[in-house]
Amino acid sequence: MKETINQLHKYIEKSHRITVITGAGISTSAGIPDFRGPGGLYSRKDINTDKIFDINYFRTNPDYFYSVMTDFFEICINSVPTTAHKFIYQLEKNGKLELLITQNIDGLHEKAGNRKIVRAHGSLDTMICTRCKDLSPADGYFPLNSIPHCRKCSGVLKPDVVFFGENVKGMDEAVAAVSKSDLLLAIGTSFSVFPVASLPMYKKSGCIFVIINKGKTGYDSRINLKIEDDIDGVCGALLE
Repeated sequence: MKETINQLHKYIEKSHRITVITGAGISTSAGIPDFRGPGGLYSRKDINTDKIFDINYFRTNPDYFYSVMTDFFEICINSVPTTAHKFIYQLEKNGKLELLITQNIDGLHEKAGNRKIVRAHGSLDTMICTRCKDLSPADGYFPLNSIPHCRKCSGVLKPDVVFFGENVKGMDEAVAAVSKSDLLLAIGTSFSVFPVASLPMYKKSGCIFVIINKGKTGYDSRINLKIEDDIDGVCGALLE
């Protein structure tokens, strides 16, 4: 592990434009379950996962979404950034971060201090009205005791996260960042969800590509370095 971390440290020192892509694996140590991991939302037989994030189903049955997801919201609201989140913020603080692209909706990158960020799947920090499209901070509606409604038009609110049937956010910005980066660093993602999974295809020739993730990814044969150790342990060593 020490040799691989030293190699990554050298890559970081030489780089000036680092784009980071993160997935659920960076937040599990904060107590936030990976939807697709063991025991996650998609493995539960008591939940119809085809309906939870289906935008058309939500429009007619928002109560189902909130009955399933309220506990997850509470976990995210009460969670704090991990060592890995703090490491990525340090990259931005040091002026090395081109862009952070996250698939996570938990808001922990923002809590850690990151501002150069694309939230590809949206964020729980904001609510959007399904009728008038007004945006409002989510903290004014939690804890949830009933389906939240817009204070302007009384329309049903949904978290401003991407449902199936909706477009992901910030892909043009994400592609532009990847295409001009000299280091692409993926943390806690297996690259199984598109279109974010396609982003490494836009990196330029000569861009270093590193993955920190336990388990296989679709890019393992096309990277410069793969680290499968504990994410917080690796990032903690880099911070030191």
